Amino acid sequence: MPLFNNPKHMVDGKECPLVLEKYQGQFVNSESRFPGMISAWATGKTMSALYKGYILSHMYPNNLGLILRKNFTDLRDSTMNDFEEYSGGKIKSQSKSITYSNGSKILFHHADELAGVVQNINLGWFFIEQAEEFDNDAVFQKLRGRLRRKNTSRQGFIIANANGHNWCWKLWKQNPQKEFDLTEATTFDNTANLTPDFLEDLKTMEIQSPSHYRRFVLNSHEDVDTADRIIPYDCILKAVNRDLRKYDAEATIVSCDPAEFGDDKTVIMVLKGLTVIDIEVTEKKELMDTAGRIVRMYRKHNADKIIIDEIGVGAGVRSRLRELVQDGDIEASVMGFNSGRKAEQTEKYPKLRDEVWMHAGELFKDGYVSIPKDDDLIEELGVMSYGMNSKGQSLVARKKDIKKILGRSTDYGDALVMGLWAAKKSKKRERLFVGVEDESDDYNVLEWGL
Repeated sequence: MPLFNNPKHMVDGKECPLVLEKYQGQFVNSESRFPGMISAWATGKTMSALYKGYILSHMYPNNLGLILRKNFTDLRDSTMNDFEEYSGGKIKSQSKSITYSNGSKILFHHADELAGVVQNINLGWFFIEQAEEFDNDAVFQKLRGRLRRKNTSRQGFIIANANGHNWCWKLWKQNPQKEFDLTEATTFDNTANLTPDFLEDLKTMEIQSPSHYRRFVLNSHEDVDTADRIIPYDCILKAVNRDLRKYDAEATIVSCDPAEFGDDKTVIMVLKGLTVIDIEVTEKKELMDTAGRIVRMYRKHNADKIIIDEIGVGAGVRSRLRELVQDGDIEASVMGFNSGRKAEQTEKYPKLRDEVWMHAGELFKDGYVSIPKDDDLIEELGVMSYGMNSKGQSLVARKKDIKKILGRSTDYGDALVMGLWAAKKSKKRERLFVGVEDESDDYNVLEWGL
């Protein structure tokens, strides 16, 4: 079958035969249920995916495919135009669809109209363009459930730019399942189809904007846009299994934001100083069960302090733990945390939640925190953003807005920043240097480091 209806493209103003590069052919010819191409600029992602959909529509009569883009203007001005240019076909503007003589049909839609479109249809294939534009995998999973059309390949495929450890990275890069087939490429894998001046300009970009260069040219998953992020992504990755100096005198903190029967998880996190040393996660547990698990963590690590989010159901857990302190069953101090209270530094932050998250951001930037390699924790820390109000105070993104992005609450992240805040509130420790005794000065994590 020829490549679309016009197997040619333009290079330096000349019409040339269109030949797939090896990595493009790998993606187009993949028979896995969920092929994905996460690749750099100018690697022919859109062309390859549109070609794949075109082939599937001609290979299987009466097939039904769906091409999806997050925003309508991008769908109309980019995706649909590209399809018409590559295929030579004409999309009906009112229905945003094209039908072929063999009965196959392709629909073009954007995210806002998806719910009414896919409710009662059985797809033979779907394609999500620029999948990294979607905050989470909810749309992919919804379309995945509609791959029911008989006598077709039943494939769902995506193309995307690398964007950190997001949902695309999780499903295609990190996922060992064979049904998720990943194709990757850098810009330099497609040099035969690129102009010399474009390639020369990349050298300038490498110097002027190295993070952008690594992400969009070298296809790095370790670089993301961080202008409004509380914790820069590279600081999060550097904190993974960071080897901090150990101090016996550092406080051990048990941190917990309890949940009961909702969708949220109860994360119990233990920190030794500013190092996370243990995590336990539960769902849909009675509050006294959660209290018992916190006590078990306290005893396991001989903790000095327990910090509990006391808003809502957490108030009951906090009260029970304080009863255990009064009865002499545990010796740790129990610290209630209310994120809705006024910040301590009111000139900088309106609420305590804003102050606690921004405090954690500074610790990460200064290299004082060590966390385990936990994908959920990394994702939650990386997505947290902030802005400013008219008073010049820092405002952390609202929980409901972050939940829309992640598809869940930041249970891991909240437990961590609470623990870091409790560490700040713990009594100051004597600073220790290797081979040096100093009995006069107090240990200050921000002044002396770890």
